[in-house]
Amino acid sequence: MARGNASSGRSAVGQRVGRRSFLVHGGRAALGGLAAGAAGAAALRADMRPLSASQSRDAAHAASARLAERLRTQYSFQISVDVSTIAQGLTVAAAALEGGVDIVEMGTPLLKTQGVANVAPAFREHFPDALLLADMKTMDGGGGEARAVYTGGANIIDFLALSGEATARSVCSVRDEIRQRDAEVPRLAFADILLPHQGPASRAVEVAERMADIGVDGVGVHLQADARRLDPTLVQSGYLEDAARAVFERVGDRVVVQVVGGLSLAQAQALAKSGLRAFVISGNLGVADGGSRYGLPSAEVAAHVAAFVQGVAGARR
Repeated sequence: MARGNASSGRSAVGQRVGRRSFLVHGGRAALGGLAAGAAGAAALRADMRPLSASQSRDAAHAASARLAERLRTQYSFQISVDVSTIAQGLTVAAAALEGGVDIVEMGTPLLKTQGVANVAPAFREHFPDALLLADMKTMDGGGGEARAVYTGGANIIDFLALSGEATARSVCSVRDEIRQRDAEVPRLAFADILLPHQGPASRAVEVAERMADIGVDGVGVHLQADARRLDPTLVQSGYLEDAARAVFERVGDRVVVQVVGGLSLAQAQALAKSGLRAFVISGNLGVADGGSRYGLPSAEVAAHVAAFVQGVAGARR
């Protein structure tokens, strides 16, 4: 999918809508096109129910609340575009959208090497209909980084829960300010819980509860890349899955719970059967060996992504 084209490869995962419709309807029509697999697409297109009491917001927050509700309750798939150049990032993102992802993550390496002010507008220009997330890994100065992300065209900022309450509140404050100014475009804030640093599961749950109480829209349960490289056995140890399930059981009725960290298809399927719905596809593209596949031809990247999306969406609880 490039520059808002309705995506020839997306028939199995739902038709995307134009940016104008997305804005005019406050995210409703666009969210009807969010999907992961044929079953998820049909459910999201049909689901126009009123917000639950816990998600009710004032009119200025309605589009954001509706997006958060759908990401919390329906399947969603995000691609981590962890590359070093904008050109490669756009290529990977286009292939992943063709394969069926719902959210394009502008990865930390890309944002740090190329700059938020360059990356976010470039991705918005090329993908006017896509949901864009900036993986900032913010540890301080949260308000300023959130403002740069939102004004650059992204919908979601991802900061580190490790940054603490003050930074979380600063991010959420700017999020709310931007929502008031531009009510029709969803803006969300996600807090990334790093494992094993913020583990084990019991501690991750405490962090998730604190972030939810502050007002974030989602949390990511994230097995750190450096930790995976240092100890490859962590990936297959069940550590990530145990923490993700525990966090989901505690706060999954309040916020989006994403699972991040070199997920294999089998791991994601098992988590889906436990009720989790939000998955981040790393550079391994769902293959258990953990190797990056972003250098593959676009058609192969799209095929790997499609296999992951369809495989997980079919693993029902």
